[in-house]
Amino acid sequence: MIKNIIFLTLALLVLPVKMPAQSARAMQEEFAAVAEKSTPAVVVVRTGRRVLRRVRTGNSYEDLYNYYYGQGQVRRQLVPTGQGSGFFINEKGYILTNYHIVKDQEYFRISLVDGREFDAVPAGEDPLSDLAILKIENAGEKFPYLTFADSDKVKPGYWAIAIGAPFSLAYTVTVGVVSYNRRTVGMNPHENFIQTDVSINPGNSGGPLLDLDGKVIGINDFILTPQGGSIGLSFAIAGNLAKRIGEDLINYGKVERSWVGIGMADLPAEVKKEHNLTHGVVITQLYRNSPAYYGGLKSGDIILEVGGQKADQLNMVRLRILSRRPNDKIKFLIRREGRDMEIIITAGAIPNQAG
Repeated sequence: MIKNIIFLTLALLVLPVKMPAQSARAMQEEFAAVAEKSTPAVVVVRTGRRVLRRVRTGNSYEDLYNYYYGQGQVRRQLVPTGQGSGFFINEKGYILTNYHIVKDQEYFRISLVDGREFDAVPAGEDPLSDLAILKIENAGEKFPYLTFADSDKVKPGYWAIAIGAPFSLAYTVTVGVVSYNRRTVGMNPHENFIQTDVSINPGNSGGPLLDLDGKVIGINDFILTPQGGSIGLSFAIAGNLAKRIGEDLINYGKVERSWVGIGMADLPAEVKKEHNLTHGVVITQLYRNSPAYYGGLKSGDIILEVGGQKADQLNMVRLRILSRRPNDKIKFLIRREGRDMEIIITAGAIPNQAG
């Protein structure tokens, strides 16, 4: 009996040691498989600008004289200015990256993991979302590309894998977990971030954030840090938003955003209690001659749903409106004077985009 108890105790002590090791090895292979499969579609983006430079003669005294007295030959020369990451989103050579990487740049050199390099040209930019498209032209081949997952289904605690070129260390793979989905930080009304603790540093911008299937759930964009290095507060543009904007830039060269003409605010707690509501935003302003004005919305209406989705966050409501296209019909479920009603608004174009 005592011998059986000893054997049972030993078995219980041994089992927990073996099982986690096996699970860890399996997870290790999952990460390696994602990196191996995805890396060929990830690129390093090097940028440059042409600046006026005085050409050196090779004679140090003459060069010094020209420097101080402004003589000598001046030419526009290409100067490297920065580096970031990106990835192919189709086989035709279209690359999705961040707008802040390509802003005010004149030259783009794309490096692949196999060592080949190509020149690229801008094919579309959207400063509001910080996304841009570059295009490799006349390459005469089909490129490997990444596909998107449904980023709305990503949950806190899910694994997240980043591939990029931090501090010029190309094709660096880092792993972490999703900390929060649908994060807004107040930079602009058209934002939807996935927050992670994945190690991201300068040079990772524009690279993909992947799930365990190797599908894109986000585009790495920025970090919050007091000293410039990663402290586990990394933010990626949600894949669903990036996919839609990327497709617009490829197809139209710009992003078409809808507008209904309302100002909104979070619903105060006392109003929620008064109306027995758990969510909602209130219309605080109605623009005259706007789609909302003609469609029947009123100042003071409480928006409960937009397009069948709960109006639980002010920025998410804005995003759902902006993410539609002009002439789309948007269904609002509102509460007015104690009654719930549906109102369908035909969206217009944002005024500065009209025409």
